Amino acid sequence: MTTAATKTVAADAPVVEVMVTQLIAVTRDVFATMLDKTVEFGEPSYTGPQPSANVVATVGFAGTLSGYVSLCVSYEAALEIAQALLGSEADEAPALVRDAAGEMANMIAGSVRTAMADRGETVGISMPIVTVGTDFSTAALRDVSQAVCPFKVGQQNMFVYLVLQGKGRH
Repeated sequence: MTTAATKTVAADAPVVEVMVTQLIAVTRDVFATMLDKTVEFGEPSYTGPQPSANVVATVGFAGTLSGYVSLCVSYEAALEIAQALLGSEADEAPALVRDAAGEMANMIAGSVRTAMADRGETVGISMPIVTVGTDFSTAALRDVSQAVCPFKVGQQNMFVYLVLQGKGRH
C-alpha cells in the first residue's frame, strides 16, 4: 500500500479513470472527516472482479453515467467503522454494521456524484443496499468498465469497487 497522491487525469481520459481519481479523493476525505482515520491507497486495478468481503455496501447511480459504487470490507472493519461513525460501544456495533456501512457508501457515492456534476455529468444515486455474509459474491456481467481501488485503514484492508456501464466512455 502506498500513500499515493491523487493523480491528475487527462481531459480526454476514459470516464472510469476520472471517477477512480474522484473515488480515491472522496474516500480519503470521508474516512478522515467522519471517522478521523487516515487512508492509504494502493494502485487501482481495472480488471476486476470485485474483491471478496463480508460486508458490501452498494449505491447505484444513473443519469448521463450509470453503474454503482461498492464499499467492500471485512466484518471486523465494518465493526470498527460502526463504532467510529456512530460512536457505539463494541457490544452495540454488530447491530449497527449495516447502517454504518451503508452511510459510508452513501457519502462516498454522493461526493463522487457532486464531483462528476462539476464536470458536467448529471447523475442521481440510489439508497444504499448492504449485504452481510460469508459465502456470497457479486458481479457486473457485461458491457462494463470496472475498477477496484484497494486501501488500508490501520490494519484493515478495504476496497472501493466501481462499475460503470459501457466501456469507460471517452
